[in-house]
Amino acid sequence: MKIKLKQIAVISAGLLSTSALAQSEIFAGQSGTFSEIGDVVQILLPAGGLAGSLWIGDTEGAWQLTKGVATTSAITHTLKLSYARLRPDGSEHNSFPSGHTSAAFSGAAYIHHRYGNAWGIPAYGAAAFVGASRVWANRHYLDDVMAGGSIAVLSSLYWTEPYNQSDFMISPTIGEGSVGLSVNYTPGRAGAKSDLSSKHKSDWGKVDKTYRNSYELFIGGADTKENRIQDAGNQAFDLYDFSRESEPHTYSSARVKWGMDESRYLYFSFTPFESRDTSKLNEDIHFGGKQYRAGKEVVSAYRLYGLTADYLFELLPNSDWKLDVGAGVSVNHLSIRLDDIAGDNLSERDDWFIAPAAMAEVGYQFTDSISANIGYRASVSGTADSQDVWVSFDYRFNERWATSLVAGQFEQQISTNELANDLSLAYGGFTVAYAF
Repeated sequence: MKIKLKQIAVISAGLLSTSALAQSEIFAGQSGTFSEIGDVVQILLPAGGLAGSLWIGDTEGAWQLTKGVATTSAITHTLKLSYARLRPDGSEHNSFPSGHTSAAFSGAAYIHHRYGNAWGIPAYGAAAFVGASRVWANRHYLDDVMAGGSIAVLSSLYWTEPYNQSDFMISPTIGEGSVGLSVNYTPGRAGAKSDLSSKHKSDWGKVDKTYRNSYELFIGGADTKENRIQDAGNQAFDLYDFSRESEPHTYSSARVKWGMDESRYLYFSFTPFESRDTSKLNEDIHFGGKQYRAGKEVVSAYRLYGLTADYLFELLPNSDWKLDVGAGVSVNHLSIRLDDIAGDNLSERDDWFIAPAAMAEVGYQFTDSISANIGYRASVSGTADSQDVWVSFDYRFNERWATSLVAGQFEQQISTNELANDLSLAYGGFTVAYAF
């Protein structure tokens, strides 16, 4: 249901100085033991992985870690320069993705992929701590952390081979009052290694083995068309008319496909969307029980976390055509905060929304490597409706790796007794997918 209310005219504000931003609680950073430990752990994880590999003589693993860390660092800092996203605390334009988190997950992913769950699970826990510390300190948005961690894990998957597939094998041992390592050597344990580089280019895209599950990272941008907000019967205002310096917003998703059999699968997607905007108002705004006067500079913090889960059927599993249909659920958390730049006038509205959904995707497989798809997903409830339509062009490198170019349009309408919000945005970007 669209909100048909008068739009408030506003004057876009320029970049604010760090000292000015720091006066509002929205831009306030945090420091303390939590973030300080995270600063150290992001170095200890890759350094510890390298030291451990060299200590046991695993120079091949040390080289794989070096390549993984270098790849992650190159991608992370290239994206930082490309997006130049303002940090949540307003300090710098290099928020996306999180460098601390990508460094920590580089070490954790290597430890896991090289030496297994016994070492990898605790390492992932430590890396997750680093990501949480960056969000807690207000140095990063959640999608910064999600993208940084995913880039590191995918890079490690590309470079790292399991250590127990070599003639040497290492495993932890725990005894009464002691902890140690068990190292043994069995000639021929590894067998012949596959050489993917030896495949002819004409073989790229041909699937030698069917993997039903996959993890996919989407990275792109979103151009807001409308973001109207109305609070408890007051006059509506549109965040689209606030400063446009953060447009296009970063827009990223983490997606998991879990195959149940040849024609059924579960599909999960998590999209954390956040923005900061500023404006000098031409008219008064009432929101969250607070008043924001005309002529005052105001800062907004908009956050929409979207989680979807769908149960899908492949109706044409043995055809070049694709027709997948299914149903699921959408779970969203919406938070909107406003404050004067000078602070001391913070207001907030937040709520959770759950809605049933239906989804369909149609596509065609042109070659073993190339395909195209168009999809539509809609959710409807008494308080939250959404529509998402997209088109993708996909390229599969081999049985493990694939990439896509994606463009789409997302709309959501929320209406409760206290809050109404109409959001419309166009998005585009690329995906990297790993099958397992």
